[in-house]
Amino acid sequence: MPLAIAYAVIGVGDMQEALDLWVGRFGMEVVLRQSGDDPELARAWNLPGDGIVDQALLRTPGVKDGGIHLVKFRDPGPAVRDGASPTALLPKSIDVAVRDIEARYAELKDAGYQFRSKVGAFETEQRQKVFEVHMTGHDGINVVLVEQPGQLEPASSRGYGVAPLIVAISPDNRLEAEFLQHVLGLEELMHNRFGGPSVERTIGLPPGASLDVRILGARSRVFGRIELVQYEGVASENRYPRAVAPARGQLSVTYFVDDLARIVSRAAGHVSDLGRVASIYGRARMATLTTPAGLRIHLVESP
Repeated sequence: MPLAIAYAVIGVGDMQEALDLWVGRFGMEVVLRQSGDDPELARAWNLPGDGIVDQALLRTPGVKDGGIHLVKFRDPGPAVRDGASPTALLPKSIDVAVRDIEARYAELKDAGYQFRSKVGAFETEQRQKVFEVHMTGHDGINVVLVEQPGQLEPASSRGYGVAPLIVAISPDNRLEAEFLQHVLGLEELMHNRFGGPSVERTIGLPPGASLDVRILGARSRVFGRIELVQYEGVASENRYPRAVAPARGQLSVTYFVDDLARIVSRAAGHVSDLGRVASIYGRARMATLTTPAGLRIHLVESP
């Protein structure tokens, strides 16, 4: 079965603030809200049984992939991105496909959200024009609004679609991509390199830096793909060890899989088999996979 990310896990300090963005602004629907303890999931994430106090699973209406899993911890830690450079190794950002990016940028700015720049544009090697702008969300997360003219992706009634891509920074894109292809069976859907003043301004890179970008997922699943980014010519601090519960910000991703045993056997040395866990995802066998770069991937076996 082709795989897509079911949920990006985000630790939050204020659940209502997070819901105001994802539901109130972006128009996502609440799949499940669970207040109170989730003791087995907490222990699976190396927390005390009462370490989780509130959760919400969110999706763009009509889209089952690329959802958001908001988690409030009893004792929230620091934000993963606090003090990080733009090129730090970490779960970098969440893409949001938008309709009319200039209008979305204006309404969010008027609502008080902060942006690193104005809307920028660049071309892929296939000469496709892409417009994007980076916004700072709750708990230090980086939200990237993206519009590709002529390629209308699913969106809510408010003009936002979450999330075509979850972006992770890697020190070695080739190694990371090969690992994800071998263990999860993901396809490499795109490989591009970007550079130049426009990219530097939009992303916040030093002069002369460039990016190696690879998108992995399934051609049949439009949302829930992983974009790997390697910054070339830039020293990068490793922040993946900070991206664990109970930290705030973007932490990990969750996949629902048909055959967990097969994946566990392929990922020897990189996986922790948790057995059957009763959690917000239901009662199912779970495992946690750690990629060579340090990205944590939670695997939940579908019934």
